[in-house]
Amino acid sequence: MEQIFSKASVIKLLKDGLKKTNPANPKKKMWTLKDLDTPPPGWTQVVEDCEKNPAFPNGYEGIKYINLARLSTPVPLKTEEKVELTDPKDFPTKN
Repeated sequence: MEQIFSKASVIKLLKDGLKKTNPANPKKKMWTLKDLDTPPPGWTQVVEDCEKNPAFPNGYEGIKYINLARLSTPVPLKTEEKVELTDPKDFPTKN
């Protein structure tokens, strides 16, 4: 199954938000790199719950939180498509 959002599109969205002004307060940007460096409260809560839960003896073992805005945007690979216009088997056979 294909992902709804690619990692490249999320990185672009976060980097665009660093430059865009906040509609509620035009003097501020949407967010800063420092804002994105701290994990969201929901993430922190899940990690803490896993640490306390006996069902997870090793604690939280999921994906580590990283600030995607600090990553460089991956350059998509260019693929060349080739289409065969005519195929000999498409022509009628002569008797």
